[in-house]
Amino acid sequence: MRNLIPFAALLALTACGSKEDTTTVTTADGEEIKITSDADNNSESGTITFEGKDGEGKITFGDAASGQKLPLDMPVYPGGEVKGTFTGGDGKGEGGMATVMTKDPAAKVIDFYKAEAGKRGYAIKTTSSANNMASFSAEGKDGETLVITASPAEGEGTAAVIMGGAKN
Repeated sequence: MRNLIPFAALLALTACGSKEDTTTVTTADGEEIKITSDADNNSESGTITFEGKDGEGKITFGDAASGQKLPLDMPVYPGGEVKGTFTGGDGKGEGGMATVMTKDPAAKVIDFYKAEAGKRGYAIKTTSSANNMASFSAEGKDGETLVITASPAEGEGTAAVIMGGAKN
């Protein structure tokens, strides 16, 4: 239930017609969460920020996502386009997720990111592939976790989802 209140406020914010909206919601346990959106209900691009006593998070989508950093400083796939990002942290750790679109096949995308993970000292822990989809997970020297999945996106090529997190 606690998580439903912020999402209800988020829906209310995105339904508003103004360009910059902020609202504060109170969860069942009394925590206040400030939610700010710079997108209106007609927008295909923008940022929504959540701030609470335990940290903050940010969702960026559409064209606004193109300049965002990927989790664990992974690079954008060559020729790829960032379509959405989510980042968050609580003072003890931080993490995020990003979606990168490309016309290249999933296997080629995964090979690129495996090589990038290796350059950064990550140890590959698992790999998987089936039905034109591929994925792997890796762990860094300081306990960072990385999971990348690439799968066909109907009519759009391949969607690579990069997820990563680290403790502070």
